[in-house]
Amino acid sequence: MMPVRLSQILQDTRTITVPVGDAAITVTYKPSGVTPEREDLIRSHIADQRGGAALVALLAPCLVSWDLLGEHDQPVPITPEALRRLPMTLLAQVAAAIMADLRPNPPSGGASAAGS
Repeated sequence: MMPVRLSQILQDTRTITVPVGDAAITVTYKPSGVTPEREDLIRSHIADQRGGAALVALLAPCLVSWDLLGEHDQPVPITPEALRRLPMTLLAQVAAAIMADLRPNPPSGGASAAGS
């Protein structure tokens, strides 16, 4: 087995589809952008009751591209400044989809959590 370089992990991207109302946006993100250090910053924002800042802190370093369009059908830039101008509900949907995608797949079959 070959060793893995951190640079390889940092370059990895995933693409997901995020439902938004009756439509959807396609989001490409870097899983390596979600780190314990980033989590500490997010928790700090949440403790200060700054949910929007927490969402921006999570998304800004992770997002690579998306097909969210703004004025004149131009892609909405992925910068902290642009993210701060978007509705929190949209940011929360994107963040939730990323976090769900990062979770390991639950084992199939076997006993359920509800029991018999």
